[in-house]
Amino acid sequence: MLTAARYQSTQSKAERFVQPIDPASLPRGYLVASTYAGVKKAISPAPATSSAPSAPAPKPDVSLIVSSRPAAVAGVFTTNVFQAAPVVHATEALRASRTTADGREGPRTTAILANSGCANAVTGREGLEDTKELVGLVRTELTPAAKKRPAGDSDVLMLSTGVIGVRLPVGAIKRAVQHLVHGQVLQSNADAWLDVARAYMTTDTFPKLRTRTFTLGNRECRMAGIDKGAGMIHPHMASPAGLHATLLGVLLTDAPIAPSALQQCLDEAVRVSFNCISVDGDMSTNDTILALANGQAPELPNGAQPIPAGTEITAATHPREFAVFREELTALCLELAHLIVRDGEGAEKFVQVRVRGASDYAQAHAIASSISTSALVKCAMHGEDANWGRILCAAGYARRPASDWAIDPRKVNVTFVPPASASDAQPIQTLVNGTPQAVDEVAAAALLAHEDICIDVDLQGGTWDPARAGAEAVYWTCDFSKEYITVRGLLTQINGDYRT
Repeated sequence: MLTAARYQSTQSKAERFVQPIDPASLPRGYLVASTYAGVKKAISPAPATSSAPSAPAPKPDVSLIVSSRPAAVAGVFTTNVFQAAPVVHATEALRASRTTADGREGPRTTAILANSGCANAVTGREGLEDTKELVGLVRTELTPAAKKRPAGDSDVLMLSTGVIGVRLPVGAIKRAVQHLVHGQVLQSNADAWLDVARAYMTTDTFPKLRTRTFTLGNRECRMAGIDKGAGMIHPHMASPAGLHATLLGVLLTDAPIAPSALQQCLDEAVRVSFNCISVDGDMSTNDTILALANGQAPELPNGAQPIPAGTEITAATHPREFAVFREELTALCLELAHLIVRDGEGAEKFVQVRVRGASDYAQAHAIASSISTSALVKCAMHGEDANWGRILCAAGYARRPASDWAIDPRKVNVTFVPPASASDAQPIQTLVNGTPQAVDEVAAAALLAHEDICIDVDLQGGTWDPARAGAEAVYWTCDFSKEYITVRGLLTQINGDYRT
């Protein structure tokens, strides 16, 4: 008989995961604002009622982030064939913007407009024109000087999330833009930044905002990250140069980083963070992460290795500072990616899947992804069942890259490892060298009763010698609960579930 008590928090996810933001950690040179435009109401108005009870103030659904100077920009985007209009616009803009009018390396961005409630996906040429009309409005209204210079392809970029197959309510968003630009609401304080994070939310239960501070040479740098996502999360994003959740995210820093270096760092950070999470195995049409760096970080009086004003870091010119920035960006992306999994629709468990002993990262990643997206594995984690058979099954049918390397079933180990919150617990080996082990069911249930679950799959080199095959990959996923079915069922009733 199982005796372990299931983990139950007395706090909501918002109470547990929304952190106070130190204003001193917000990046310099950015102003932000958000407002309620009624996007969802405009595209699917509710029937009028004369006795409707008073409702709380609606959350913001349109936001604007503005840099005080054109910032270096990098981006990664969904590889879904049905890319939403803002994704198409942004990828084309970043491809086209290689140098600026004053000869600086591009692309550069001044502002990011975002809306929730309508994804503007699968809306044809008209949807793309709607995006271009709105980003053009932001550009020309943001500053009078913008009207007097040639338009840059990437001057303003847009993010959208919400219902698929419906055009944006352009009129409502235009009115919101006018308010955001001219209403004296653009500011830089913790509350304003948190409201922008709220404006990104759809089925999310809490806004996701994190900040970091660090030093590059003689510059005191800051970085902020906002993302959203709770359903339709299984990203595979790539840069526009090689297109090699909805998950939306912006990463904003005042560090002096060149666009090419920023793209390099973002590609690597996303590879091991956002591209390693899954809630339900569905890749969105709108997945986008944008990173901006405006170089406004001040100089420290006694900083080492000076970075002169106007200089932008690259891997070639400042290798040490480049490495530090890449590490900071990766750490922030990991933190934000984990929040998305923790906020997965109906999620009660946060599951880490580590696959070791593969021939290369791509093989390990494919196997970890297969395990993480298995409905049977996810249900077993919800049921707190150390079911190694489901784990092996998912590993065995993983769609791995073609290779002369393969899994050797006689060498596979599967272990449930205690999370950091249960450091006094012992690992539970369920499979050793392909052989099932006797498992203490009470101990296993106690371990899996924790909110955080860690699965370790050691392939021990597979068909190669272990000395040649030491690659590993880590994936993060959540369980499937009754609440997930409830949430998805309600969305289907409301809007056909065409939501990103």
